[in-house]
Amino acid sequence: MTEEKKICKITGIFHRGITDTIVEGLQTAGIADYQLAASRTLMLQEKKGLFGLYSDTVIVEDPADIMSFLIPAEVEEAVMNLMIDKGDMETPGRGTVFSEEVSIVKAHRLCFENEVKPFEPKSTYRLMTELTGICCIVHRGEGNFVARVALDTGTCVPGITFGHGTGLRDKLGLLRVTIPAEKEVINFAASKYDANAVMDLMIDAGKLDQPGKGFIYLYPIGKGLVNTKITRGMPKHAASVEQLIAAVDEIKGGTGWRRRTAPEGQDSKSKQAFLHDLTNLILTCNAGRGEDLVKAAMDVGAAGATISKLKHQRPSDSELSEISPAREGCNMIVGKNQVGDIVETLDKAGAFDDNSHGQVLVSPIPKACTYLGK
Repeated sequence: MTEEKKICKITGIFHRGITDTIVEGLQTAGIADYQLAASRTLMLQEKKGLFGLYSDTVIVEDPADIMSFLIPAEVEEAVMNLMIDKGDMETPGRGTVFSEEVSIVKAHRLCFENEVKPFEPKSTYRLMTELTGICCIVHRGEGNFVARVALDTGTCVPGITFGHGTGLRDKLGLLRVTIPAEKEVINFAASKYDANAVMDLMIDAGKLDQPGKGFIYLYPIGKGLVNTKITRGMPKHAASVEQLIAAVDEIKGGTGWRRRTAPEGQDSKSKQAFLHDLTNLILTCNAGRGEDLVKAAMDVGAAGATISKLKHQRPSDSELSEISPAREGCNMIVGKNQVGDIVETLDKAGAFDDNSHGQVLVSPIPKACTYLGK
């Protein structure tokens, strides 16, 4: 196994209508190698009842894209500022962008980070640093219900993608029909001060501590800009609540003033058992190779994976065009001591050859929850 190389992963969640504009901006900086996942974002909209005497809020959906790519750490802020500027993402409702520190453990020679020279963006924005990522995997059809927690708490507009689960289901024999293979993956950024409480509410909503119901985890975020416009419709005042919150964030220099829960690091539900200090091992490979490679990883201890379809964008006139545009992202939550054996096994299974064009990233998972048995 090669020595890990620490780099920066940028993730953007935004309305599909601004994807092309952001892509054009990134290309000016030399970023042309990225992944896109078809997604949807959720918002709340007031629904008036008969004669306007009763109102309720319902979930409305918008088509979205989740973009991710790798860059050197030294251009992290410049690239994020470029995306915010091109997508007008400082305006509430346009999207979310955030960074993570990840490590490339092993990859095909074409599957490394974009080569980006340092540059000065046209505009600069205050990026939040007190953020934590929340990712939740549930059965297909349950995504909106569980993701609504992020809206009802005013946390963030979540992005939801589809995936295919393997692992526990494959080990149940005839009982596997009771656990659907099709999954929904909910992803969003939260204030680090409220992440524990939001996680608890999502566990309750999805019954994630019961057998076969799903998995949820927190992950570190470096910097970001968060879309907190959770309601649709014209504001009734000169400024929306989201705009006022953003203004106070700017004045206070962070989100600490919003704290509504126990300090970071304290579990807000003493009865709930959590997993700690795990690793997110992300294998990206050509479509059609994910299932076999995940099975190889399971043979040496991986509990399973969620496999999602990705679209690989790259210049048609570059060496990167050898990589298939149809890709799969395989997320496996494993113990730190399992990474070496899994990567070695993936290598032997052909994950990094010209047929798979594989890449393995790892990042820390400080806290997770799923059914742990009695």
